[in-house]
Amino acid sequence: MMTLRQIEVIRAVMISGTITGAAKLLNVSAPGISRLVKYTERSLGVRFFMRQNGRYFPTQDAQLIFEQINAIYEKVDDLTDVIGKIGRGQLSELRIGSVPSIAQVMVPRAVEKIRKRYPDLKMDINILKIEEVIDYLLLNKGDCAAISYRLDLLREMASASRLVVDELFDQPVG
Repeated sequence: MMTLRQIEVIRAVMISGTITGAAKLLNVSAPGISRLVKYTERSLGVRFFMRQNGRYFPTQDAQLIFEQINAIYEKVDDLTDVIGKIGRGQLSELRIGSVPSIAQVMVPRAVEKIRKRYPDLKMDINILKIEEVIDYLLLNKGDCAAISYRLDLLREMASASRLVVDELFDQPVG
């Protein structure tokens, strides 16, 4: 079985045509590339390259698997891209519920602050009746809700659930 590192090295040698070129592509030493190519060929029992005058030419066997090696390499690149998008919030969505009275002023200010920190974060803002807020959160329709309500009553309603009630806007947002 080939490791991802072996796939990466074999591909780099195939593309560059030399051990030195592959080492530069991968930012590693040439002797390390050479040892890994030899080890991979020996352990798999397949010769990937014909060596002539310091150049490495893919064998017919190597050419047969190059398309698959390239496909694996592209999938790893895709995975790296997705991980980067997750880190930047591009694949995440924040679902916010709000009662109409707060949705006009306070929620836009909060959204502006969130946008500064996470510019690629998707947001879904829903206008709710006060009676809908608990179900909105308990049924996992939303991640948070902004309401103006007596917090003591809201805490009492939420105490039997997993909801956390907090005063986020003790001071004006802005």
